[in-house]
Amino acid sequence: MMKAYLMILLAVILWKGYYVWKRGMRVYRQDRHDHNSLYEYLLGNGATHSEAIRPFVNHALVRAFKPLLGQWRLFLILVVLGLLVVWLG
Repeated sequence: MMKAYLMILLAVILWKGYYVWKRGMRVYRQDRHDHNSLYEYLLGNGATHSEAIRPFVNHALVRAFKPLLGQWRLFLILVVLGLLVVWLG
């Protein structure tokens, strides 16, 4: 029972992680395409490459994780199921 729960938990984490990564990369690429002048402006004013991409990365992270934070019911179900497996196992 414990192995089945861990496999389900790992599958859900990988599934959600894949979609977060995919959404974040899509937002990052779109922002870099739409606002390339901001990147060039930051580089032209002495910013390093990592400093120039920071606004794009921060925006992509926020947009990628925001839908995941709204899925609290799924996480609650997983926690309750985990507690039942530990208690009964």
